Amino acid sequence: MKILHLGNPYFVHDFRDLGHEVVQVSIGEPGDIQLMHYPVGLKEIMTRLPSGWRPDLVVLGDHSAYPWVVGLEFLDVPLVWYAIDSHLHLSWHTQYAAVFDLIFVAQLDAVRYYRADPERQAVEWAPLFCDGRSDRRLGRARDLPLTFVGTLNPKWNPDRVALIEALRRKMPIHVQSGPYVELFNRSQMVLNQNAANDVNFRTFQAMACGAVLLTERIGNGLSELFQEGVHYVGYDRGQVDQIVEAVAAYRDRPTEGEAIAEAGYRRVMEAHTSRHRAERILEVLARCDVSSMVASRRHRLLDVQGCLITVYDMAWRRYLQGAMVYEPGTPGFVQLSGVAGQYRALADRIRAEFDRLIREAVPPTVPLAS
Repeated sequence: MKILHLGNPYFVHDFRDLGHEVVQVSIGEPGDIQLMHYPVGLKEIMTRLPSGWRPDLVVLGDHSAYPWVVGLEFLDVPLVWYAIDSHLHLSWHTQYAAVFDLIFVAQLDAVRYYRADPERQAVEWAPLFCDGRSDRRLGRARDLPLTFVGTLNPKWNPDRVALIEALRRKMPIHVQSGPYVELFNRSQMVLNQNAANDVNFRTFQAMACGAVLLTERIGNGLSELFQEGVHYVGYDRGQVDQIVEAVAAYRDRPTEGEAIAEAGYRRVMEAHTSRHRAERILEVLARCDVSSMVASRRHRLLDVQGCLITVYDMAWRRYLQGAMVYEPGTPGFVQLSGVAGQYRALADRIRAEFDRLIREAVPPTVPLAS
């Protein structure tokens, strides 16, 4: 199968390992086709594909930004979206979902919001995962009792900053942002704080690196994936004393901690790698009547376009708001206001087409005979 992979390249290597031919399209990052501007029309991407190459499937990996490829809805091949950042973008994700035939949602509680057109779409839960190529045990000595890797920004996540600061006053903890594999391989326990009740990537990454995961007790499918006390250690949100007690307990009983780390590692490797998610996408695709789904989407293009008006309206307003941070005429202002103008033009173009269709559908008024 020929797969066009857009956005975050979550499954590029896995699809290729499974024997498929993949073209990766990226913006500003390495890829088979590298784009340096957005939004970009589908036509531009199609003209840059290898000669004679036409996709059998399009997969979009959520890149936590407004749609940078426009026109996907017109393609006559299945469209798949792996949606991750529901907690950040649900306000427009619910409308953008209309574009796709198959949608895989990373957060269980958000699945119901992505059924834009249940009659023609398949929507299901597909939790996050670890990267089977990089997230692994390296055999390092575990010389760090507790570590945390993540962003500490009081504006974005004040609860996390407060938690780490309170914890530092009670016990040593190694904190950093950025790369995590080496650090997690040196960690006995990895602390995870969920930004928005989400079962995040850290959940799977920590286990894959062989550390004991110490994470918040949340819903959203965590108990369906793992068992507390078997695969991970839990604490209640914001409860610093529980974290301190857990670290002390497993320091005093290292054999129990090693058993939890091993069980978590095995569970992730058995069911929660990027390879498992790629295989799941292909399994669902194989069991669906994708021809009918695609035909139904194309038959309802007006409905899809109507949803996109909302998405593009929100996009141009957000980019224009971002441009206002800069002085007029500066590079930041010019770039962001230019992007805002393009999204606004997209929304206006759809509205103009709707107006034309309405005028053509409604016959002119016939004056009454005098």
